[in-house]
Amino acid sequence: MTAVTAPARPASGPRPVPWSRLVWVTWRQHRAALAGVATLLGGVGLYLLIMGLKIHSGYANVTSCHPARSAACQLTRQLFTNDYHPTAQTVTGFLQVIPALVGVFVGGPVLARELETGTFRFAWTQGCARTRWVIAKLALLAVAVTVAAEAFSLLFSWYFQPWFAEGLDGALAPQLFDLRGVDLAAWTLLAFALGVAAGALIRRTVPAMAAALAAWTGLVFATFMFLREHYQAPLVAGGAKVNTASFALDWSWAQWYTGANGKPVSQQTIRNVMAHAPASVQNSPNPDAATAYLSAHHYTQWWLYQPVGRYWHFQFIEGGWLLALSLALLAATIWLVRRKAA
Repeated sequence: MTAVTAPARPASGPRPVPWSRLVWVTWRQHRAALAGVATLLGGVGLYLLIMGLKIHSGYANVTSCHPARSAACQLTRQLFTNDYHPTAQTVTGFLQVIPALVGVFVGGPVLARELETGTFRFAWTQGCARTRWVIAKLALLAVAVTVAAEAFSLLFSWYFQPWFAEGLDGALAPQLFDLRGVDLAAWTLLAFALGVAAGALIRRTVPAMAAALAAWTGLVFATFMFLREHYQAPLVAGGAKVNTASFALDWSWAQWYTGANGKPVSQQTIRNVMAHAPASVQNSPNPDAATAYLSAHHYTQWWLYQPVGRYWHFQFIEGGWLLALSLALLAATIWLVRRKAA
C-alpha cells in the first residue's frame, strides 16, 4: 500500500496583525473617550477664545490710552481690571482639574474594562500578541491626550497674557504654573499613565479610576507644597527689595522678621510693636506704612522666594520628572500585561 505524506506544517506561524490595523481598532474602541476629550477641551477652549478676544480688545484700549498716568487712563485700566480679572482668576481654579478629567477618565478604562470583562482574550487569539496589543492602545491614546493638553495650554497662555503684561499675576503663581508651558501636558500624561497602570493592576474600571485620581491628587499636592519650591535654591529678600514692583511677580512663600541685632523675632513681638503704632499707621490701607514704621524701629521683614526669571527652568525640571515617571508607569504596565494578565 502507498501512503500519502501529509504536507509539512509551515515553520513560521501566522503573520502578526499590522500596526495600522491595531491603531484602527484602538481608535474604534476608544473614539467615544477621545470625543469626550475633544468636547471638554473644545467647549472650555471656545469659552477661553471668546473671553480672550474680549479681554485682549479691552487691554488694547488700555495700552492705547495716552497719557498713561492721566486720570482718564487710570480709570480705564481700573475698569478693565475689575471687569475681567476676578473672572479670569476663578476660571484658573476650575481648570486645575483638566489633567485629571482627561487623563484618568481616558486612561482608567483602557485596560481595566477589557481585563474586567475578559474581552482581551479574544484579541490575543486573533494574531495579536499581548505586547503589540497593549503598546498600540497606550501609544495612540497617550499621544492624543498629551497633544490635546499642550494645545489647550497654548490657548490658555494667550487668554491670560494681559494679566501678566499688567503685572497682576506672576508666571510662577501656583494656580497658573501648571496650566502653561509644558506642565499641563506633562500632568495630563501622568494622569493617563496612572490610570492605565491602576487598570492593569486592579482590573476593575471604577476602582482603577478612583485609585489613579487619588494618586494624581496626592502628587499634585506634594509637588505644590514641598517639591516645586526646591527645584533651585530659593533666594532671600528683605527691606527695599520687598517693596519693588518686580518682587510682586516673584513667587514668595515664607516670611520672618529680624530685630536690631539681626536675629529673628517672633510674630508676637511684631504685634506688640504694632500695638504701639499711631492710629494713622494702624488704620492705613497702605501696607507700606506698617513696613516703614517697623523699619524705623529697626525691624526688617524678610522673604524666601523664587524669581520669576526661573519660570522656564522650573517648567522643564517639572516636565522632565513628570515625563520620566509617566514613561516608567507605562513601561511597568506593559510588563504587567505581558507577565501577569491571564
